[in-house]
Amino acid sequence: MCGQAGFVAYQGSAFLARILVVKKWEMIMVNSIKVVLLALVAVLALPTLADDATSVTLNATVLNQGGDALPGATVRIQSDATGLTRQAVSNASGQVRFPQLPVGEYNVTVSSGGYDRLDDEVMVMMGSGSSYDFVLRATGATMEEVVVTARSGVIPNQDFNSTTTGISLDVDEIFETVPMNRSVTNLVLLAPGTAAGDGAFGSLASISGSSVAENNYLVNGLNITNFRNFTGSSTVPFEFLRVVEVKTGGYAAEFGKAIGGVVNTVTKSGTNDFEAGINVNYYPEMLYNQGKDTFVSQNSKDERDFLDYNVYVSGPIIKDKLFYFLLANPVDNSTINPSFSGRSTVASLQEEFFGGKIDYFVTDRIHAEYTYFTDKSTSEFNDYAFDNDSGDQGGNLGTSFSNAGGDNHIAKISAALTDQTTIALTWGKNEYERTSYGTGDAYNFVWWPFPTQQIGRASNLVVSAGADEREIFRFDADFYFGNHHIRAGLEVEDLTSSDITGYSGPGNLYYRGYDDDDSGTIDPGETVRVRVYKAGGEFDIEQTAIYIQDSWDVTDRLNLNFGIRRSTFNNKNAGGETFVKTEDQDALRLGATFDLTGDGSSKVYASYGEYYLPIAANTNIRMSGTEFFTQQFCSWDGTLDANEVPGVEDCGALGVFGDGSIPDTRSLTDNNLEPMYGDEYILGYSKNFDSGALEGWSLNTYYQRRTLASTIEDVAIDAAVNAYCDAGGGNEDGCAAFTGFHQYVLTNPGTDMSVYIPEFDETINLSAEDLRYPEPVRNYDGITLELEKPYDGNWGLSFSYTRSSSRGNYEGTVKSDNGQDDAGITQDFDQPGLVDGSYGKLPNHRDHIAKLFGTKSLATNITAGLNMSVTSPRKYGCIGVHPTDGFAAAYGASSWYCGGKLTPRGSQAENDWLVNLDFMLSWNVPVPTGELTLRLDIFNIFNSEKVVDLYEYGEDGNGTPDSDYLEPTVYQTPRRTRLGFSYRF
Repeated sequence: MCGQAGFVAYQGSAFLARILVVKKWEMIMVNSIKVVLLALVAVLALPTLADDATSVTLNATVLNQGGDALPGATVRIQSDATGLTRQAVSNASGQVRFPQLPVGEYNVTVSSGGYDRLDDEVMVMMGSGSSYDFVLRATGATMEEVVVTARSGVIPNQDFNSTTTGISLDVDEIFETVPMNRSVTNLVLLAPGTAAGDGAFGSLASISGSSVAENNYLVNGLNITNFRNFTGSSTVPFEFLRVVEVKTGGYAAEFGKAIGGVVNTVTKSGTNDFEAGINVNYYPEMLYNQGKDTFVSQNSKDERDFLDYNVYVSGPIIKDKLFYFLLANPVDNSTINPSFSGRSTVASLQEEFFGGKIDYFVTDRIHAEYTYFTDKSTSEFNDYAFDNDSGDQGGNLGTSFSNAGGDNHIAKISAALTDQTTIALTWGKNEYERTSYGTGDAYNFVWWPFPTQQIGRASNLVVSAGADEREIFRFDADFYFGNHHIRAGLEVEDLTSSDITGYSGPGNLYYRGYDDDDSGTIDPGETVRVRVYKAGGEFDIEQTAIYIQDSWDVTDRLNLNFGIRRSTFNNKNAGGETFVKTEDQDALRLGATFDLTGDGSSKVYASYGEYYLPIAANTNIRMSGTEFFTQQFCSWDGTLDANEVPGVEDCGALGVFGDGSIPDTRSLTDNNLEPMYGDEYILGYSKNFDSGALEGWSLNTYYQRRTLASTIEDVAIDAAVNAYCDAGGGNEDGCAAFTGFHQYVLTNPGTDMSVYIPEFDETINLSAEDLRYPEPVRNYDGITLELEKPYDGNWGLSFSYTRSSSRGNYEGTVKSDNGQDDAGITQDFDQPGLVDGSYGKLPNHRDHIAKLFGTKSLATNITAGLNMSVTSPRKYGCIGVHPTDGFAAAYGASSWYCGGKLTPRGSQAENDWLVNLDFMLSWNVPVPTGELTLRLDIFNIFNSEKVVDLYEYGEDGNGTPDSDYLEPTVYQTPRRTRLGFSYRF
């Protein structure tokens, strides 16, 4: 890149002292690190498999043009970016490997006696893109003198050690060639078999039929997943990332804590070239079409101001040794969102993202790296009175704030100790604040229907102060011997969640009026619900895992993978005592690949895997903290005070759901509790075409089946305890306490239970028959076809189609039907009646998903790109009040009944087919210095206004038909235009 000489001259004096110090200690560090790493290998005796979360293994076979292996060939690779150089000699099978390489381009030189030297370049990428044949041509040979069964040069082939499905993306390349919203989720949605999840959980993806809260997110080996409820992760901007790898199935034992998919990202690093630049993206309001109104939101009156920019700088501190990459991405965006409730919300987001990475190549075999980023942000919400008819905005009704994000640190050292042994040590810390507050926190929150709206001066329903912190340690090792490649490792995560949450107001009161006489108004004497809620504490979770996996080349055409991952999850209550612990979770991973033709161009593959999911910290907070929760039903006296809080009288009995003490941990968990996990089977076929009409294309097709083998949920046990009492168990006073909602227990629904009952002071056994809960079911079947032609500087195209079915009575750890993100303790199995009619097509079911994205060079420096998706409808039932189960009916509109009739999940309606087409045009403008790119992106170019989501409630809490049933709640985001430019030098 330009500017290198000037940069070195400018930095020379500043770095001189640092260089001298580094040189002085370099030999000491090399020797010390080798001693430490060799000692660790000797102590742990865990030699190990292929790519880890941040580095890649280059596998190659040296062949002659007849396709015969060439042993003894010298293969040398070198990176211009970092100066890293490695050399190896091919074995008896012609094979050579270079483990623990940073992602990037490498110059390759291959030489062998009697053959012309081969000089070429290869790209080393995450996923299955780093396996090649190096084909040498005999010196002086003519085409007539050899039987040509392979071209000469570097030929990509199938990775026969991998059964993983998904996609691996070079972030810069995909963004430069494809119209793309700048978020990791939009990259995930390029992968086959992924679908956008319910908007209640933000912008997240369902992977292979799983809920949006069953994925795992990694950055440079650090787990950044939201461990409070598993919905999403810390925020990392596009330009900070180098590679995003989406594993949708068949992933190895190294990866865990996910039943859906693994989103593995690697950040950018500095190189020998000094580089600096700026990227700007702007959505002009005048080029943003207005959306369609729904019965709750006036989308046609929305206003927005979206401007995003980032600046970066990278380069060498010591050439070929020490590098840096720094990026700053400040965000200050705002929107105005009027609703039909008489309020308009002005929302703004301010985020000061800063990230950096230091890479130190101590030697060509030892790499030390440190990554830091912060994604701290503040969201501000100002509520104003709003006249629906005139569109006039009135006075400010209050302001609320939400603080999120935090600091992240990742340190890793990896070493190729020998050609057969590599190891890596990783330490990391992930912080995330979760605090919500507002100017109206001193006032009670009042929710008053007819029209349904908030009244009063409260800013938030819930006020909370919380934070999450994760600290990780990993040790991974690889060992090659004979035809085996063994990978093993140890992973330890210490998690801490702190949380103080309560309803707004001095007494933490929450009101809601009920229209008892169906008059359409709340009149004096009618019912008001009064709730008092406050809970909190500090909660620790310990998660450990060990894994080992063997990749065995049985023959030169058959590879077998055997792996196992053993995990332990230990969740503690606010007093530091274990309240739920799942141990010895042995997740088996098996795989096989077979080279059909023997030339590396095609393979069949199969895999079986078990995947375990931890218990979310939200479960600790909700079930084992100092929760004070009461409820009363009162009569409205017809008055509202100066703060619009209703006066009440004639209150009924006080229901106490939590008295503020830490519950007895023995009463919270089934002693027979088994961990939550799923099974997966994959059978597939892949082929690279090197001739004919599809030359340069690759094909991959596979069948994937996933079943939910075991689920952890909380259930009310009152019905079973009543049966136990009827059979003569317990005592009179204790039995009287079980009125339907007295004790909730974490269990595997559909199984027998052993649990401690405080009122009886004994542990009792409850049968699945008396508990009356069915087994959770979620079955996913999908057939996927992928066709891809990699971008070659002229054009590239990727197509995928998935035909799938996702059926059952349980979506997963979150519940899209009502937007509930209480991971692992959703409403689904709270009462037996709530499960009636719950079997059907699940919220993430999509019969058909087709995706097409690609790019074409139109002229010198001008590139066009497109991104198209076609998704079949989501299915809906009708949610109302249970007509026969009083316990379920007490939950209001929460059952699969409407009008007293069963209306099963997914049986009543569907939204629209969603077709979306985005277009991009970029121009690399010739400038005297540096590189300038101007860009135009048009999203939803045809301004499609199809229905994305429907209102699924057919009744209100009293069983009265809801006139808004099946009304649209979300339409497609309207056509919008993004203008952008980037400049680097």
